[in-house]
Amino acid sequence: RWGMGAMQILTYERLWAAKRWMSWRNFHEYLTGTLWWLEGIATLIAFIIPTTVMLTGAQTSTAPPLVFALAFLAMFSTRMWGAKRLLRKQIHWPTAFALRIFRVPVGIACLWWLLSRTSLQFQVTPKAGEDGRRRGRIPLILLTLAVAILAIASYAAAGSEGWVPWHTSPASTAASGAWLALASLVLLLGTRRIRAAEFATSRRNGHRVNLRTEVLVNGSAAELVDISIGGLAVVLPTKLEPTEGLIEVQLPQAAPIKMRLVGEPAEVGQQRYTSLKVSHDDWEAYRTMALWMFHTPTGAVPTLPAGVPAVAIR
Repeated sequence: RWGMGAMQILTYERLWAAKRWMSWRNFHEYLTGTLWWLEGIATLIAFIIPTTVMLTGAQTSTAPPLVFALAFLAMFSTRMWGAKRLLRKQIHWPTAFALRIFRVPVGIACLWWLLSRTSLQFQVTPKAGEDGRRRGRIPLILLTLAVAILAIASYAAAGSEGWVPWHTSPASTAASGAWLALASLVLLLGTRRIRAAEFATSRRNGHRVNLRTEVLVNGSAAELVDISIGGLAVVLPTKLEPTEGLIEVQLPQAAPIKMRLVGEPAEVGQQRYTSLKVSHDDWEAYRTMALWMFHTPTGAVPTLPAGVPAVAIR
């Protein structure tokens, strides 16, 4: 949705041409901000070039494989080191690489719109909590890329044994293979990130904070595991019996609130992990949860320094 809006701005404002009413700095920001959504196409090219070399047997390097590998690692490490400092160290490389993979289908959709101007369908991300958690679905283009890379790697291995018509030098094969292996690793990490359970949709209305402290559940002591604005998870030593469909929960130094069970409690040894959530129209309970998380009373969490809210915990 954001990418489509950027493409429409690009064409409507004709941002490929400088504007008299716009400084070169603003022009650069607007242009790069819109073209950024096509970065997925550049990622796709990063896969296509080495695969083409490996399929055709083209000679791309005269350096010995070890020399090339050392030069490649030195160049790549220097670029990553410099990029992180240009970004004031505010970057997490696994996340950055995963997002780059995510932008492949987005870039293809944006390019297709620029070429065809065909309306594309998209679904707005739900803003409310859900009753269940759904893992991400891997886009078809990423699955196709993974299968293609596996097939090309097999073909290259056959070529190194002389089983296919082309012949290439070890240096060229090592050069393309190293780049393709790196791109494949990024693709694998990105697709795993899509399916990871920790990034599944939340059945609550906010970010979960991992926090351990004692709470009261129906008057019995329980251990808090994590908390969000709309719910929490607790560890109970015994079976939890709901009272008229609602359960009374009291956070340390806070007023008791009523919550509902989410699914069936999970038994681990002698303990039961139970998820609870606030009713969607119980605004007083939301208020109590929010105040406790953002203005955590001193001493409510033994491991939390005075004046530090619960939401500050990573």
